[in-house]
Amino acid sequence: MKINIRENIYNLNLDDLVSIGYRDNNSKRNFLFISKILGKHIEVRPNICRITGFLLVSTILGTTKGTSILINYIENHEDNNIKVNEVMKLAYRTNEKLVVIGFAETATGIGMAVASAIENSYYVTTTRENIEGIKSFLNFEEEHSHATTHKCFPEDIYKLREADRIILVDDEITTGKSMLNIIKELKRNTGVRKYEILTILDWRNIDQRNSYKDFIRKNKVEIEVKALISGEIKVEDNNVYCYKKENILSETMKVNYLNILSRKGKYLKFTGRFGVDFEDIKKTEEECIKAANKIQEIIGDNKKILVLGHGENIYIPSRIASYLKGEVYFKSTTRSPIYCSDEISYLINERSSFYHNGFKYYFYNKSRIEKDYEKVILITEDDLNIKLTNNLIIVKP
Repeated sequence: MKINIRENIYNLNLDDLVSIGYRDNNSKRNFLFISKILGKHIEVRPNICRITGFLLVSTILGTTKGTSILINYIENHEDNNIKVNEVMKLAYRTNEKLVVIGFAETATGIGMAVASAIENSYYVTTTRENIEGIKSFLNFEEEHSHATTHKCFPEDIYKLREADRIILVDDEITTGKSMLNIIKELKRNTGVRKYEILTILDWRNIDQRNSYKDFIRKNKVEIEVKALISGEIKVEDNNVYCYKKENILSETMKVNYLNILSRKGKYLKFTGRFGVDFEDIKKTEEECIKAANKIQEIIGDNKKILVLGHGENIYIPSRIASYLKGEVYFKSTTRSPIYCSDEISYLINERSSFYHNGFKYYFYNKSRIEKDYEKVILITEDDLNIKLTNNLIIVKP
C-alpha cells in the first residue's frame, strides 16, 4: 500500500496511530488500519480513547493550552495521567445545540469521548444490534463492512430534530460513502442541514472528495470533514486473505456482580445506545470510579492488568480501566474478522472466537495476553461468561 499524506494538523506520526492489517475473507476491501489508540483490536493505555476525542473536538472548536499535553501523551507513550486528566476536566462550551453520533462498532468509544469534551452535547451511537420493543430511528448501510446494517435508538429523538449541527464520528473514512448514507437518512428524518465529520484518518481521494461537493449541492446541506491526518492511499494488493486457524472458546466461568452502574433493562443505561447528555457522561465517570474501586478490592494489587470491553461497549470499560492501579491497558472484543500472521511487524497473530447473543465475536492474541498480564478483567454489560483467558476475572458492574 502506498500512502500520501495531504494534511497532518498536529504533525502526528502515523505509525503512532495505526498499523496496516488485512480483513479476513473480504473481497470488497482486503485491508484495514489496526488502530493503536482506539482500544479495539490491540491493547492501549486507557486514557488514550478520551484523549483522542478531545483532540478531534479541538479541530472544530479550537486548540487550548492543554492540547499540546494531549498530543505529547500520544507521541511519547508516557503515562502522565495526572496532567491529561486535568486537561480533560475543561470541556469546550458552545451555544449550538450539538448532537454527536458515534459509529458502531469501532468508534462508539471515541464518539462518546468527543461528546465528553463538549458541555451541551447529546450523544448517541449507532448499533448493529436489534433492541426488542424499540423501532430504530435510522437505518443505513456500511457496504464494505462485515456487518453492514446500522441502526439507532435514541430516546430523545427531539434532540436530533432540534440540533443546530450533527457531528458524526468514525475512526477512519476511506471512500466516505457510509457518511453520506447516514447524512441522507438524518436529513430525511430530522431536517438538519449542518454536519461535521470527525475522523482520525481521512483517505478519500480527489474523486471521492468531489462527490461530497456534488452531494452538498444536490442535497442543500453543509458538510465539513476534519481529520487528524488526511491523504490518499493506493492499494496494490488485491489478494483475498483467509485465515484457517481459529480457537473456538466455549468454557464458562462465574461472573462477579457489582450493581454499581446505572442500567436500562439488560443494557447499561449510559453507553450512548439510547442517548446520553453531557451530565449523564459526568455521572458515568463518577460511577466508573466507584466500579474501579470495587474491582480493585476484588483483584488486589497487580503489576500489569488488561481490561476488556465487549463489542460496542468500549467507552465505559476504558474509563473504569483508567482508574485502576498498576500498569493498566485496555482493549475490547470485536465482531471484525481479521487475518492473523506470525510476521514480526504484524500486530495480530492469533484468533479466538466465541458466540454471544447469536453473534460471533473475536478475541485476538490470547496466548500472548495470558503471558504478558497478571490479570485480565472483562467488563460485561450482561451475563457474558465465556472464559477468554486462563487469568480472567469477569465483572458485571
